[in-house]
Amino acid sequence: MATRIAIVFAALCLAILPALAKDEAANEPRKPSAAEKRRLDKQRKDSLKEREQRAKKNKKANEALGKKVEAVMDRWKDKGFDGAVLVAKDGQTILKKGYGMADRQGKRANAPDTLYDIGSVTKMFTAAGVLRLEQDGKLKLTDTLGKFFAFAPADKKAITLTQLLSHSSGLSRMYDDEIDALNRDNTVRGLLGIKLSSEPGTQFEYSNANYYIAGAVIEVATGEKYEDYMMKHIIEAAGMQDSAFCSNSRLDDKRTAMRYEDGQLRGDVTNWPYGWNQRGCGYLVSTVEDMQRFSDAVDYGDFLDEEAKSKWFSIQKETYALGWFCEERNKRKVQYHGGASPGAWAYFSRYPDDDVMFVFFLNVSETGKRIDLDVARDLETALFG
Repeated sequence: MATRIAIVFAALCLAILPALAKDEAANEPRKPSAAEKRRLDKQRKDSLKEREQRAKKNKKANEALGKKVEAVMDRWKDKGFDGAVLVAKDGQTILKKGYGMADRQGKRANAPDTLYDIGSVTKMFTAAGVLRLEQDGKLKLTDTLGKFFAFAPADKKAITLTQLLSHSSGLSRMYDDEIDALNRDNTVRGLLGIKLSSEPGTQFEYSNANYYIAGAVIEVATGEKYEDYMMKHIIEAAGMQDSAFCSNSRLDDKRTAMRYEDGQLRGDVTNWPYGWNQRGCGYLVSTVEDMQRFSDAVDYGDFLDEEAKSKWFSIQKETYALGWFCEERNKRKVQYHGGASPGAWAYFSRYPDDDVMFVFFLNVSETGKRIDLDVARDLETALFG
């Protein structure tokens, strides 16, 4: 009898081990072979050479286009645009300019290297952080919240990381602002304690709660602080020289934009309170110049591999992918995200097939009034007609 049990047990082990090995292999880092790396390096070099040739060919047309978008922004300056804007085509900057005041009391003007709070544009970075962890074998997008948080309620344990990053988790946007934002697990516990607004995976509902939790997942998966991981593996890896999260000592106080909301000074972007009601979702500080570097890195950098980038822009529900809105307007691909926080507006948009990008940040906001979508529309119209 004992011998028969041993034989059955051995047979079960032989059946299970291949499945375990297969699952373990799926969690291994994706690393290109030497030959594949050479191929990718050559492909990147050839693409950059083609871009350079295209820029030379289109130089006069792009200069004329730069004057056209500058005229648009001059009109917006007259309407009270305070901030900075950068527009690039074929890898060449055709407009880079600051408007209005970064610090009214100090009489310091906004400039292309002024530091701004980019609000929810941060979400595309957090999504990239999770994708990088999958690339490095630390997790899978199909992993569920139950894997990272043992306290997750039964109705939320099966929510996947893909559903979090695509705002299709069912987590409500009507979360309680009184949640303990000083403690990571208490924040996650509080957010997961709120009734679902829909069955996970069935509907799109834009909710910051998804990205607070995604930021927490990054910490659990790495054992590092969210900001530390993001700075090393995404922000610095993408060549961003000036960017960091609110209150980071790396940020230069002399270049920071002050926040003005409803005409009132709300402080600066470098010394803004930063807790778990912002992590993962917003409060990254950047410049329009750094965002151009980031856009170039999306196309030509290697902080994410091609598989990760493909998932990044893969639409899940409605027009939302993983940290990006992705649409087709007049048969033209658009990848974009906006953002807002007290005394700040942000908008970043890319047109990959046209090799065009633009970004603008504002350090002024008014309750019930937003101009970011109108500015973005006018810039797009000037660029493409």
